[in-house]
Amino acid sequence: EEDSELITPSEPFPTYQTFAFQTEIKRGRFSIVRQCREKVTGKTLAAKIIPYWQEDKQTVLLEYLVLRKLHHTNIAQLKGAYISPRHLVLIQEMCVGPELLHSLALRTSYSEVEVRDYLWQILSAIEYLHAHNILHLDLRSENIIVTEPNLLKLLDFGNAQFYTQDKVIIMDKCMDYVETMAPELLTEQGALPQTDIWSVGITAFIMLSANYPVSSDVPCEFLRVARKGKVKLTRCYAGLSGGAVSFLQSTLCANPWGRPSASECLQSPWLQETGLDNRQQALVTFPTTKLRNFLTEREKKRGLLCSKYGLMVAQ
Repeated sequence: EEDSELITPSEPFPTYQTFAFQTEIKRGRFSIVRQCREKVTGKTLAAKIIPYWQEDKQTVLLEYLVLRKLHHTNIAQLKGAYISPRHLVLIQEMCVGPELLHSLALRTSYSEVEVRDYLWQILSAIEYLHAHNILHLDLRSENIIVTEPNLLKLLDFGNAQFYTQDKVIIMDKCMDYVETMAPELLTEQGALPQTDIWSVGITAFIMLSANYPVSSDVPCEFLRVARKGKVKLTRCYAGLSGGAVSFLQSTLCANPWGRPSASECLQSPWLQETGLDNRQQALVTFPTTKLRNFLTEREKKRGLLCSKYGLMVAQ
């Protein structure tokens, strides 16, 4: 086995923890996630194993540096971390449940109120991140898990960055996910807090339409359409409230400076609504057949990407 060491944060973890690695949970382009057990307590946790080359060590460590600062109900909690000459291992709380869109697709229908409740949880986590000058920058629905009872957890901070106003953050990962990327990333203007808001808008649009706002996955065509500055709400389900429409239009503004902050989103009338209007919105439901078809097509594309690039596995 490789020599490894426990990474020591500014505030050390309570004890030196030893883990037994078990079943593989998920595999991606840059990491593998395995179930693990803390030997002393028997507690089940998740281990994200990230292979790296020495020249990339500082870049890989950034995910650890971000996660160790975070303590929020809607963010998977870091429990420990180990590093060896070839791997970084992040030990996190085990989040059991389907991905956000799959959790909706498992039902026969869902309402605008349920979508709103999920968005509130996502934005609560984003508000917390931005208050700590952290950008997530990969807020695709695949990185959001629904645990019981309907509690959301944000995962995968592999693209996360510390943000300052004088820092230009250029993204060179996941350029294949063009349909979810903010216009400012595709034009290499750099990421901003509003970039995460665009991602929230994309997730909201999908939940309220089972479609992307712009279907083209060709960067130049996507930019041409996105720069027109108006989202075509004809793709959305019938019966959306005015608040939902306003939310989509504001979060999917092509100009990042025209988008609201996470705090402003949380204070928007739509996310604050209660009473009669809330009950009326609950009566409008969206069948999930279209969403299931959307997910099937998306998984096909993801499968092609995996075949194209291969999976980053620990050797």
